[in-house]
Amino acid sequence: MSDVARIAYIDHSFHRTTRSTEFLPEVLQRHGHVVEHFWDDAWQGGQPVAWSEVAAHDVVIMFQSFCRPNSPYFRQSHPNVIYIPMLDQFGLWQGPLYNLSAFWEPFQGSKVLNFSNALQSMTTAFGIVSHFARYYQPVTASPPPARDGLHGFFWLRRELQLPWKTIRRLIEDVRFDSFHIHLATDPGTAAPQLPSAEDIGRHRITTSTWFEHKKDLHALMERANVYFAPRAEEGIGQSFLEAMGRGQCVVAPNQGTMNEYILPGFNGLLFDILDPQPLDFSDVTRLGARARESTIAGRAAWERAEDELVRFILTPSEALYVGRYQHAFKGMPSDAQPAVHPSASASWVARLRAFSQRHALFRSTRAIWHPVVRLARQLLGR
Repeated sequence: MSDVARIAYIDHSFHRTTRSTEFLPEVLQRHGHVVEHFWDDAWQGGQPVAWSEVAAHDVVIMFQSFCRPNSPYFRQSHPNVIYIPMLDQFGLWQGPLYNLSAFWEPFQGSKVLNFSNALQSMTTAFGIVSHFARYYQPVTASPPPARDGLHGFFWLRRELQLPWKTIRRLIEDVRFDSFHIHLATDPGTAAPQLPSAEDIGRHRITTSTWFEHKKDLHALMERANVYFAPRAEEGIGQSFLEAMGRGQCVVAPNQGTMNEYILPGFNGLLFDILDPQPLDFSDVTRLGARARESTIAGRAAWERAEDELVRFILTPSEALYVGRYQHAFKGMPSDAQPAVHPSASASWVARLRAFSQRHALFRSTRAIWHPVVRLARQLLGR
């Protein structure tokens, strides 16, 4: 590969409008690489991205959406595939819904880039080389002017997950001086239930459904000092990160990724989405100020980690598995299989390890026999 990489960037076509994932192509382009977008429209009945369209690129990045190669594993079809999952695509806030091992199997031997601690732990546990990055948006030079009293903003996006009645429960012990609800649900979700006349009078509620210009919506958001996160969980959480950068106190479910950015009582407030209780809003000014400070520090850390992120993306998968978990791919030619190189003194340990990777029974009982292998390696000086 030349110094300039040709990178195929496969993304969910919904992001074509929101542009919420453009920060990564911008980083790669800033480092001199060529990024070609491929938009996956299969989620709404359109055409998926064909593997043949991206196979010739130096790097294939798949952001949430992905296209299947002909082989069972991406590594068999391309030396440098990176998958970027979003935490909210798995619905973990609802508890254990299904076994994810089959989902992650095709990515064995490839790479995963995570924007969530929870996902980083998950993919590493599945034996996939993974890189964690904590994203923060650029922060404006100065926050909007502070306002006295309580002024709330809530974008009602998913009625069945986070409706107005949940927010009403959180604020039932206080009276807001103003509260705006933006009634614009996500595609395919239930219609929103409006607040009662009593709620409207108590909290001076105003509503909107659509703005011709996005700046008008942003201007309305900036009038608030308390921002209620709109979803039960997020992939990254661009909307609440914007609010933190504005110096607003973010109120969010105690779920990812919100609870990876917000420390309750320090730079925001979290609540149990299954059992919401009234919250204390007496210190929202201080919480908002700390939210902004957290965002400024986080953005600086993101920028410092940029070179490391680019190196991870450009490095072929095989190089990152050296000395780590080796995958024995079924059907892969022998000269292309990841190799295990045991020393003569520990060859039986290496053979046992390689054998275990090829047989499901031994993989599933690793917790039983692996301590014995580890002890043997210590005795052999490895």
